[in-house]
Amino acid sequence: MLSTKRRLTGVVLGSLLALGGTAAVPAAAQTPARAGCGIAVNEPHIYQRWSALGGAGGWLGCPTGYTKDVYLNNVYAGKRQYFQYGTATWSWRQGSNMVVAAWEYNGYAYFNWGTTAPEHHYDSFLVRWTSASDPGGTQREFAGSTSGRIRVLERNTGAYVFTVEGCDIGTFGHTCRQGWTLKASTPN
Repeated sequence: MLSTKRRLTGVVLGSLLALGGTAAVPAAAQTPARAGCGIAVNEPHIYQRWSALGGAGGWLGCPTGYTKDVYLNNVYAGKRQYFQYGTATWSWRQGSNMVVAAWEYNGYAYFNWGTTAPEHHYDSFLVRWTSASDPGGTQREFAGSTSGRIRVLERNTGAYVFTVEGCDIGTFGHTCRQGWTLKASTPN
């Protein structure tokens, strides 16, 4: 997805700037390009994550549909947008800036989340995922903070569905006040 040419351009520009030189920054690096994408990314939090992941030429690719409201038990809970290679979901209950994103690349399902700042800073994160080869799901605990990421070896051609929950660890175990985020999934 991220081409070698694009990575090398970033390395060269970064090297020039680090050595005190100047370089013209391509327009695509200044503003995430929608060129080639017929559908806009119009939810600001999802747009920021999409941009951070490389925009149209990045890990998620172009949108395949418009941003949609997500409801849990008939109560508004956030927004989701589907992309060529995955999904990004704004899940505001876990922090006003919390976006979870999932995509697939080269035999792996990737998931990243954050940021829970400024509202929450967690001791650990619990991450759950399901797939056709693991319908009961898997849950793992990861070091806390305000964000994180994982990759899972794909064992089937179906979608992988992820969710995360931030927790604080006390004397009597985990306290996870904000609950699980909305889900993000790979496209297949």
